[in-house]
Amino acid sequence: MEKMSVSVIVPAYNEEKTVGNVLGALVSSKFPDEIICVNDGSTDNTLEEIERYKDNVVIVDLKENKGKGYALAEGIRRAKGDILIFLDADLLNISDAHLEALLDPILSGEYKAVLGYLVGKSGMSIISDLTGQRAYYKKDLLAHLKEMENTRFGVEVFLNGLYSRKETKKVALHGLRAPYKYEKNPQTALNGYITEGIEIAKIVGNKRVLPQSDFRILKELEDMVDLKSLENKIREISDTEIRDILEKYILRYIRRM
Repeated sequence: MEKMSVSVIVPAYNEEKTVGNVLGALVSSKFPDEIICVNDGSTDNTLEEIERYKDNVVIVDLKENKGKGYALAEGIRRAKGDILIFLDADLLNISDAHLEALLDPILSGEYKAVLGYLVGKSGMSIISDLTGQRAYYKKDLLAHLKEMENTRFGVEVFLNGLYSRKETKKVALHGLRAPYKYEKNPQTALNGYITEGIEIAKIVGNKRVLPQSDFRILKELEDMVDLKSLENKIREISDTEIRDILEKYILRYIRRM
């Protein structure tokens, strides 16, 4: 079997404290044939941190924030590899063992999508369906780039919808850690979780018919700042999948704040 080349794509938005950790580990790794980092209109020193690796990293600099879906689509367009690995820019300790765990199921030929999830202290997976650590064949994604670039925070849900459970492999990335939003910026964490959770829920909702009452609640959530009211409102949602997403993505994490 001819060796398949690997491109690693790292979208980054205001990750000046961690993006260097990720890129430094990738530059030292034996796995990537190409590393692409997409600066998604960052307003801090993220671009400066990325440019420290300009001799070994393809840099895509978006002048304004377009969202994760757009950044990934731009990275895919530039990628030369047969296999694509997506990594978040806030990972603290990505290693070759983690990259190998993402690659092995794809290289086996048994799967078209690999989702690598972080494992919490309890041993349980941390939102495995919404993980940013993934692997795909580039050829399988090319036809979906226009749709992908409009998904913003819901890109993981969009990607999940492209493949059946039989075509998807989930792998635990033991020991891998990323800071929670409240660790990075407590002042904006609450609004960030709400915004991203709602966008993800809307993408799922658009795939089927939701009751108008649920759409109305999603709209109301956008303006809520009180945690208790937010929790009560989420529980009023009748669609169990949407409610589950919001409880996992919003409530599970902001309770730690």
